Amino acid sequence: MMTVQVPSRPECDVDLAREGSLELWRHLLDGQSAGARERGAPERLALDLAGRYQVGDGNEFPCEAPEVSPLGLSIKGPKIGRLGDHCLANIDQVGIVEGVVVQAQQQVFVVGVIATPRRIRRLAERLNWQLRHAADEAPERRASERVEMNAAEGRLETAEGKVYPARIFDMSEGGAALHLGSSALYFWVDQPVAFDGRAAKVLRYFPGGIVIKYE
Repeated sequence: MMTVQVPSRPECDVDLAREGSLELWRHLLDGQSAGARERGAPERLALDLAGRYQVGDGNEFPCEAPEVSPLGLSIKGPKIGRLGDHCLANIDQVGIVEGVVVQAQQQVFVVGVIATPRRIRRLAERLNWQLRHAADEAPERRASERVEMNAAEGRLETAEGKVYPARIFDMSEGGAALHLGSSALYFWVDQPVAFDGRAAKVLRYFPGGIVIKYE
């Protein structure tokens, strides 16, 4: 369980978080490939990462981190943070991101980063690795055609033998996106599972569900 420390002066922390996010963004642009830099500075970079987060009251939820921008890291989850709320997010393959909410919309909010310069550089390195990795895998992802399943029912089983009913968003040769409702909280990345008798592992979260990859 992550520990939340509520900031005593949120208005000051918002300014600090905006400065930290701009520093992170500069490192991200410096770490882009020569080809990417030649195309000009982007307004945001797509991430498509999963994780878990706490915002405001300390309750923990699964989330997605769809993108990063000069404002900070976007978080999409069941609880929306308010401007100045402290947030702690543990993003898969990236690690802990701490800061405060600098922008809130209907379904997503942006966390401005509060960290030492050294931690910001390390965070930028990890994010850049994920961005390069996603670019390398793009042709493979496109080759694996996904088929929408219109919430067809399936059966997800853990290694301990617990069975959870699931509804299928879509499937491909390599895996499936499953809606589990509140039961999604009982699963974690790399957890071995079986879906309709086929061995798989949990690849990532999304609100109310998981994506699995067949073994």
